[in-house]
Amino acid sequence: MPNPITKRIEVQTTPIKEKPFLKGRLFLHLHSPAPRKSLKMKALNLSFRRKFLFAFSLLLTCNAFPVLAQEKTISKTFDFYYLKSQEKTFNLNTRKNLLHMASRQASKMPEDSLKYWRLSKIVVAADILNDSLLFKNASSSALKLAAKLKKPNLLGDAYWNFGAYFLNHKKYDSSYFHYNKAYKVYTSMNNYYYAGKMLYNMAYISSIVNDYTGAEIHLYRAIENFERKQKHKQLYLSFNLLGTIAENIGEYQNALKHYNKASLLIPKIEDSQYEQVENWNNIGLIFHRLKKYQQAVNFFNKGLETNHTKTDRPSLFAKLLDNKAFTLLTMGVEKNSIDLMNASLFIRDSIGDTAGSVINRIHLSKYYARKGDTTKAIKYAKTAFEMASKTNLNRDILQSLELLALIDLDNKTTYLEQHIFLDKQLNARERSIRNKFTAIRYDTEKYISENEKLFKERTLILASSCALIFMLLLIYWNTRQKSRNKELLFEREQQQYTEDMFLLALENKTTVERGRSQERLRISQELHDGILARLFSVRFKWAFIDLHGNPENLSEHKKSIDQLTDIETEIRNISHDLRNELIWNEIEFINEIENAIKEKSEVGQFKFILTCENNNEWQSLDYLIKINISRMMDEIFQNIIKHSGATEVIILFTLEKNTYFISVRDNGKGFNNYYIKKGIGLKNLQNRCKKINGKLTIKSVLGKGSLTEITFPKKS
Repeated sequence: MPNPITKRIEVQTTPIKEKPFLKGRLFLHLHSPAPRKSLKMKALNLSFRRKFLFAFSLLLTCNAFPVLAQEKTISKTFDFYYLKSQEKTFNLNTRKNLLHMASRQASKMPEDSLKYWRLSKIVVAADILNDSLLFKNASSSALKLAAKLKKPNLLGDAYWNFGAYFLNHKKYDSSYFHYNKAYKVYTSMNNYYYAGKMLYNMAYISSIVNDYTGAEIHLYRAIENFERKQKHKQLYLSFNLLGTIAENIGEYQNALKHYNKASLLIPKIEDSQYEQVENWNNIGLIFHRLKKYQQAVNFFNKGLETNHTKTDRPSLFAKLLDNKAFTLLTMGVEKNSIDLMNASLFIRDSIGDTAGSVINRIHLSKYYARKGDTTKAIKYAKTAFEMASKTNLNRDILQSLELLALIDLDNKTTYLEQHIFLDKQLNARERSIRNKFTAIRYDTEKYISENEKLFKERTLILASSCALIFMLLLIYWNTRQKSRNKELLFEREQQQYTEDMFLLALENKTTVERGRSQERLRISQELHDGILARLFSVRFKWAFIDLHGNPENLSEHKKSIDQLTDIETEIRNISHDLRNELIWNEIEFINEIENAIKEKSEVGQFKFILTCENNNEWQSLDYLIKINISRMMDEIFQNIIKHSGATEVIILFTLEKNTYFISVRDNGKGFNNYYIKKGIGLKNLQNRCKKINGKLTIKSVLGKGSLTEITFPKKS
């Protein structure tokens, strides 16, 4: 069975492989092409004297005026040298000298986070200027400072810098090691987003050395982190890399599934035109490998027809042209195919896309070999081999060697020997790197497992401590509450005792008053029905007696009868007065309630409407029930005055189906029923309600007032 390398050579197409996650400040420049030698020489020739004199004067200034090295001016001096080192008008050596001066100023700064970030700036600039020594020194200083400050975010950043540097220099084992260090730091911080980026970077490196299993493990873990944070761009890149890995191992249907998942994320990415074209290219390559050539061409055409692809992404545009042309040649359509290939090659050469140019030449070599033009085929294959060798594109070297062995039969043995030697060398190196990656993954999993164990132990200790504290607080609160309840119970019992004594005294007084009233009524009745009747009878009989005598005696007789009449009238008046006093002393219950509410309304400044149905029934209630109802109404209206701010209150007294019903509704501000505080007032209301075998209900809605209802049964 042919290995994945052979499959890649047979197809002669290359998917777009994403770069690792790079920090903006560092990697905006890492992969940009270096300035051409001619431009450097031109800058050197035009301004060498001026730049040399400027750098020399800066050095003299620094040495001559030590005041600039003081702590107050170090920051400004650093910024000055650093900004000057970024000016591209200076030659390379001048910029390096300026950056070294900035580094010396940074070394004098206090050891804090500000110093770290300035060292990090120097690391970035040193990598751009290819100053390996300064990069190493500044990176080491930054790493030591981050460890000394014990700030995980700085430590993770330092490891990230090292990982990116080694990746840029194709030292994959060192890069993987430092990315893994950064991953551990970010995992300990619960920074899932950056931890996911480190996992992706390690997956990217693993895919380079054909450690596809390790790459997939890292990617699925990264996807889990990105999904947690809803990072759609990073999810797209992860699924895209999964598709590339599946494609490299020949699982084309699986690769298509991953690319389709990536395509679903594109609408969620801002400014995703590049990602869309990239996705179309990758899907087109899968259809090519599945020998569905027309579908492949359709996807390549979609990418080529997108606006600004040629101007904004010339490398991607050239890739689409080359892939389309190669697919058409595979279909047997030679018309315009060679023109597309040449156009693609021209673009790639003009922008310095070496890897793309190598693939393009291999395609052209295949084309001319198929046409029978061996000379051109060998020429393109050799050029591809030379370019790949200069830039250490090992996979392309193997492809070009295999191709040369097929078309240059005279040197076939030499090419095959070179191919076998390089293949063995690469496999041995990749196997060694994969073994290192496996060991690192094992250590990482062990580290994470230990951290999780420690975290669980700490969580358990924390939970136990919280539970213990909670229990102690609960015991304290329960003890305090019991003590408070005892106090409240004592107060309530005392209050109840006082109230009972008052009611008893009041009842005794009422009994005495009733006795007096009954006695007055009896006396009134006796006077009216007894004495008055007997006097009337005597007077009536006496008035009709036919008496004879002298006028004086008759006159005296008449006066006596008139006096009896006056005595009757006086006795009648006394009887009526006694009865009227009894009537006026017994005021009706509802009138008493109304008078009490009227007094409350004047204090609380609200209007009220009192409606009473079955007045006689309410009047006939027991005296103690009336007293309890009166006290409950006092408490209800006291709460309305204190808390509700009502302007209108509606009171209803009614009797329904042998049940007395009292409702008090106000238009106040209301309250949340859940937060009703069970104070003394509410407890007294409930206790009085129980005394009359009643039920108390309080309802309220915020902003819509409250309703208090009291119901109690009618005694049989």
